[in-house]
Amino acid sequence: MNAGPTYRAVLYGPNVIAAGTEVDLDYVDGEYQDIVVIEAVEGDDTIIRSYRKGHETEEPIPYRFVEESVDEDPGEQPDVPN
Repeated sequence: MNAGPTYRAVLYGPNVIAAGTEVDLDYVDGEYQDIVVIEAVEGDDTIIRSYRKGHETEEPIPYRFVEESVDEDPGEQPDVPN
């Protein structure tokens, strides 16, 4: 761990967005984050990608792609009668 508020991580996944991309992540309670969730907007859709921390202990800490979901219209609320 370094002495700063962030650490270097590298994202690995099945797409160009996470093809070895290095990012700075914040520590959570002084520890590395176990799971990182990143949102990306593509057109009208919001893509939500999850990554899990690898076992390596030296920075940059690797995170592997776990899951992707699509929120097709994040602003629209369901119409549910009371």
